[in-house]
Amino acid sequence: MKLSAILVVATLASAGGGARAQDLTATDLRCVVAFTVLVNNPTYREAAASGIFYFLGRIEGREPQLDLAHALHDTRRGMQSGDFLTEAQRCGALLKAKNDSLKAMNSTISQKRGVG
Repeated sequence: MKLSAILVVATLASAGGGARAQDLTATDLRCVVAFTVLVNNPTYREAAASGIFYFLGRIEGREPQLDLAHALHDTRRGMQSGDFLTEAQRCGALLKAKNDSLKAMNSTISQKRGVG
């Protein structure tokens, strides 16, 4: 009886995982599109380029078979001009949080090894 309950929960969780992956991919595609707009601005070029590579990596890691060109085209077509700034801010915050966590991790590793 317990085993069948576990199997039901596992099945439901995996079914929801596919929808969640699609949602994450859709939001990551929006980040790539927003950063492609910003990469042309010299003030934001470096951060935007980093963001493009970061979010493309997440997308390709999650869905390696995705037709990226088609998905980016459809995503861009579905965004309004006001969406670009909103998405750039949201995605920039995610990128900053990841950068901060990597810096903290690097600091911890350097302290443990006595480097620096």
